[in-house]
Amino acid sequence: MLSAELQEMPRNRPVVLRNLTCPYCGCELDKASSTKEHVIGRRFVPVGTLYQDWNLILCACKTCNVRKSDLEDDISVITMHHDAFGNSPSSEAVAEVERKKSKSRSRRTGKSVGESIESMTLQTKFGSSASMTFTFTGPPQVQSDRVFELAHLQMMGFFYFLTYKEERSRGYFWLGKFAPVLEARKSDWGNPTHLAFMRTVLAWEPRILVSTAKGHYAAAIRKHPTQNLWSWAVEWNKSFRVVGYFGEESSAREAIAQLPLLEGRSIVEGETRWVRYRKETPLTEAEDRLFHWTAE
Repeated sequence: MLSAELQEMPRNRPVVLRNLTCPYCGCELDKASSTKEHVIGRRFVPVGTLYQDWNLILCACKTCNVRKSDLEDDISVITMHHDAFGNSPSSEAVAEVERKKSKSRSRRTGKSVGESIESMTLQTKFGSSASMTFTFTGPPQVQSDRVFELAHLQMMGFFYFLTYKEERSRGYFWLGKFAPVLEARKSDWGNPTHLAFMRTVLAWEPRILVSTAKGHYAAAIRKHPTQNLWSWAVEWNKSFRVVGYFGEESSAREAIAQLPLLEGRSIVEGETRWVRYRKETPLTEAEDRLFHWTAE
């Protein structure tokens, strides 16, 4: 649809739309309601990484702009935070976490991100008298519903751009359902669901592929060859990926049903409490083609 045109666009500066409708809710914009909106928030990635790099800037209503900024606040810092093994995405991310972790509030815990380290204590009995206690700790966690909502808004911004008509100063929305599949930390990008998703959609036609902010942001939208269905994927701050589909609901359901489910092993099972675990699977650089233009 726009692949040739997109390849000719400058990579070292943002694209600016002069749109007259909000790309998120569709309302008509006027001087009182219109605000400047960066689809890739400048504070969502480490400070300065979007300088002289690609972004999409458009107009959005104040309500949608404020809501998106709220989602970006804690998700940004948490996705730049080091993982359970102390690995950080980049030196830029380390500096940004230190700068923002006391100011950004985790919507999951209600505390600052810096005070939101997750922990769980588990006591397992052996026989009738012996027991062993385990304590697990991990980095701050994001809420899945917030992750999917932010991904939804970003995809709406990109789709609006793909369908934007300059003579009408407006873009369009896809018809059908937004269907998230799964989010994953970098240590688990090779899990069976993400791997099967990637291998499936690589044969679909790329409509937009983004890699910007010095590698701290990536996005992809691909079109199914015969159905009214698109795949989408985003990578945030070199550490967190979310994938899914949008379009005709029946086609999205069928695509999701073909993906393997993640299976966990039980540690503790009870009527009111259970603990299951699953070994994470990393993705090698040679296997990782999710944001490549071609499958080869």
